Amino acid sequence: MSCSLGGSMPPNMQSGPHIVLTVAAFLVLTTALPTAQPTSADPLEIARILAARYPAQPIMSYIPALAWSSQLRLSVITGDTKWRDKAMKDMEPFLNGTTPVRTQPYRLTSLAGVLAFLDAMVIAREGRAQKPAAETAALMVSLMPPHEIRYLTGWTDDMFMVSSVISRAAFAAHGEALERLLVGYAGRLQRPDGLIAHAESAPYAWGRGNGFALLGLTEALTHYPPSWTGRPLVLEIYRRHLAAMAKHQSDDGSWRQVVDDPTSYRELTVTAMTTAAIARGIGREWIDRETYEPIMNRGWQAVAARVSADGTVRDVCSGTGAGPTKEYYLNRPIVNGADDRGGAMALLAAIELAELRRR
Repeated sequence: MSCSLGGSMPPNMQSGPHIVLTVAAFLVLTTALPTAQPTSADPLEIARILAARYPAQPIMSYIPALAWSSQLRLSVITGDTKWRDKAMKDMEPFLNGTTPVRTQPYRLTSLAGVLAFLDAMVIAREGRAQKPAAETAALMVSLMPPHEIRYLTGWTDDMFMVSSVISRAAFAAHGEALERLLVGYAGRLQRPDGLIAHAESAPYAWGRGNGFALLGLTEALTHYPPSWTGRPLVLEIYRRHLAAMAKHQSDDGSWRQVVDDPTSYRELTVTAMTTAAIARGIGREWIDRETYEPIMNRGWQAVAARVSADGTVRDVCSGTGAGPTKEYYLNRPIVNGADDRGGAMALLAAIELAELRRR
């Protein structure tokens, strides 16, 4: 196995003190929220703030894993080992066997937590991470050809949960399975306008659902080699999706809870995920820098504006499954305060910007 480097939790698993608001309550109460901002929108300053706070709940899930992976990368960028040590301390109970890495019933949102183990193998040279990471990656895909992906929900979330692990594990036999998943989901869910519906039963352009799809494509393009047979189609889907997202960027640089509905609220996680995917694409020359760098910079400003100096965040859509109506997405509660999901995704965007600027 080879690895290379490179974000829904139920509300009762969100971290720390937080405020969950309906849209109407948000408009009334937002003035009471902390307003102190970081001294600048410098990605490294904000990354340090977020890395120091998250995750508050080090469970096995993609959400803490995004924070751990970003902390490992922050350690490389800054040369400060305390960020690596913080991530590895959180992962230690899973690595030493005190806490199981996998528990039934298996869910992709939990299995995706090993993405950080795969990064720890490379960045922290943590050999103990190899066995649980490899076993979990293998569990996601059936042993017998045609190696079908398991535990799928049919939601765009799957595109990220699977790709973030399978692409890092880089099992050659799983490359075709990942290609089928990403291309198949895009074929069913990518609409004529280029945006991606959350599910076949939910043909709405939910913000974080589009973020999951875009990051799933991004992860596959990042970690699979140029010879991967899925690359041309996946790159085409990525570019078409990103071009569609660019058309719906709000005037403050953010993207909305329902991407194509200008009445819906501006939401942090889709903004962070889209900004991160653009930064990765610019850095690897998948997209035109002149076109997308201004879009990325506006997206980053919108992310930075939603992070307070104490690491609390705002405008985070709460945990969300596929919904039956557009109103379901429009009325999902907003989380303001300490939130592992919002913090991890904002941290991912900060790291991507910092790495791009470092180049």
